Amino acid sequence: MLEKDAMNILMKFLDKKVREAEDEVTQRGTLSDDKAIPLILKTQFNHIAHLEADIGGLRETMDRRFEQVDKRFELVDARFSRLERNLFGGFAFLGFLITFYRFVH
Repeated sequence: MLEKDAMNILMKFLDKKVREAEDEVTQRGTLSDDKAIPLILKTQFNHIAHLEADIGGLRETMDRRFEQVDKRFELVDARFSRLERNLFGGFAFLGFLITFYRFVH
């Protein structure tokens, strides 16, 4: 909570300084160092905010895809389990037939 409050205070400060920088450029046609630094910081904060939003969207997409892959693996695992049971059942049946043939023959 404290971090969020501190960020809000910083953003209000930067917004104020950006307005001062805009006024200085409008009135004087130049930008002083003490006004440029908050402007650069504000630009960086905006850039970081957009990157965080992009990463958040990417994370959601990746989570959905991993869930889809997990579901596919569950289906494949179920198919292999059925195949395994069928193979063991088939071998057991063949063993029975061989044993039966030996006794009958």
